[in-house]
Amino acid sequence: MDYSDGDYQTKLGELQQGLLTFLQSFEREQEDIGFESVRASQQRLEKCVGDFFAITTKTFFSQIPDAGLHDFNDALARALSYFGDAYETFINAGGETFNHSFLQSRFYFCKGLERLYQLRLELPLLESWWYTEAAYASKNSLDPLFAEMDPPLGLMHKVASETHSQYSLYVPEAYKADQARPLLVCLHGAYGSGDEFIWTWMRIAKSAGYILLAPKSMDVTWSVLYPPTDVDSITAAFDEVCGEYNVDRSRIFLTGLSDGATFSYLLAFSCPELFAGVAPIAGELSQVADGMLRKKAAGDVPFFVIHGVHDHIFNIRSVRSTCGLLDHLGYNLRFDELPDWGHAYPYRINEHRVWPWIESLAAKTVESQQPQ
Repeated sequence: MDYSDGDYQTKLGELQQGLLTFLQSFEREQEDIGFESVRASQQRLEKCVGDFFAITTKTFFSQIPDAGLHDFNDALARALSYFGDAYETFINAGGETFNHSFLQSRFYFCKGLERLYQLRLELPLLESWWYTEAAYASKNSLDPLFAEMDPPLGLMHKVASETHSQYSLYVPEAYKADQARPLLVCLHGAYGSGDEFIWTWMRIAKSAGYILLAPKSMDVTWSVLYPPTDVDSITAAFDEVCGEYNVDRSRIFLTGLSDGATFSYLLAFSCPELFAGVAPIAGELSQVADGMLRKKAAGDVPFFVIHGVHDHIFNIRSVRSTCGLLDHLGYNLRFDELPDWGHAYPYRINEHRVWPWIESLAAKTVESQQPQ
């Protein structure tokens, strides 16, 4: 059965509304999930999403749009297929394999987001998803219709080379070569990758005009026992990005989640001259860092440590001890202990805690560069 153009646009509007509900709900559960109460999280998601994917497959993609919309329709169907897989994997996960299923559901979710992002200008009811609330009014200037494309802008993935592992990169669509941009390096957790972890920061970076560098660890996680392996890889990727884009070297920040947080300490201690601030989230300082720590490596770099009381991977007591040691040694430290959080993906934490802290540091840097 064929669609009329009017029917197609009406159904497309309904699809966008349902998809937005799914995106918001899934992201929320990725951050709020408690691994001691998985079923409650699954039930919340089921209640919000309902039969959206089954109904969409039956009523929207079962009909054929006008010839001019075939490519768009096929691309949208691929995105929805990934989101459907993410949903089914998440709500059916359980038992000893839950951690694997949780990561797999996130893999599908991020694959769907990447495909949806390519269609963003054709899906107006989803526009708000890509921006922070404060930046939404400026969306046209943040994502211009006719962006410069040399060098490439937007989201991209770089293959591994002799000097670095693969990495993902986001360069704001409003980037101009004559304007230096701040850069945020974000490090994924164990068994993760840059192309999925970058999505915890995409909305913020797009809204604030930051370049994002999300490297992949050389192995399944970061080389905590021998830091130079991944330190060299990350700095090589960093140098490559700085060689192609105009990066403000005074406004380079570092964050990481879980094992990525653990390695963010080691990277900062190894290259303290690079970073204007470091935010380890849900990680733990490795004993490998003890020598660098006591030599006061990165002693002038601000640190913002965030950890959940209910973290089941890195016990809060150990992190309290770490922060006590950093404070005792005179490090520039802020420590936020979150009473209701465990060990998950920090979307709202990034936006409402880490980002204001980064922006405050960036503002001080800019202010210090002004002529007196």
